[in-house]
Amino acid sequence: METLWLFVLGTLTVGYFSLAGFDYGTALLLPFRRKDEALQRMTPFFLGNEVWLVAAIGVLFAAFPRLEGELLSGAHSTFTLVLAGLVLFMASVQLRLWWWLVFTGALMVSVGWGLFLVHLLDAPLLVALVMPVLFAVHGWVFQNRRWTLFPLTALLCALPIPLAFSSIDVSGLMAHSDTLGLLAWVALPIIPLVVVLQWSIVAISSR
Repeated sequence: METLWLFVLGTLTVGYFSLAGFDYGTALLLPFRRKDEALQRMTPFFLGNEVWLVAAIGVLFAAFPRLEGELLSGAHSTFTLVLAGLVLFMASVQLRLWWWLVFTGALMVSVGWGLFLVHLLDAPLLVALVMPVLFAVHGWVFQNRRWTLFPLTALLCALPIPLAFSSIDVSGLMAHSDTLGLLAWVALPIIPLVVVLQWSIVAISSR
């Protein structure tokens, strides 16, 4: 059961970074593109893509109740930056605010995730640039409809943080096996539906 929930958390995390990554990447490229066209292409996806993050956080709190403190330890300012960027990004896109607010929100989120990667790996600060660069490349592929490259850039965006996260020993940090079994009956039927729906939206948009 523990392995199953690790797989679920990994799947949701990978889904978030691979799908939401082109939103952030599109926003990061706004200074260099036609703003209206880029935002129009991004708008149908951004709220749906954040569902993956919400689901991953839900699984983290429910199935890994003691892991939250492990992750947040020493990274409170990083998560504050990510959350503030998410709020600014989503509000700016949905309310059709100035493009530079969309750009700033995406920059805050991408740099925040880069700093979280630095935190997980105990790596040099320069490593924080990895996530913004990957998101920007992913956004460029999405905006230019280079669909043959899309799986590759999605994978590149999706893997760094889950791989770094896998270095953490979660032994003793998970919920009781009975709780995990109960949660499985509730959560697992929903996850395949989310996966099919989100990737179907991307496939339809590529036509």
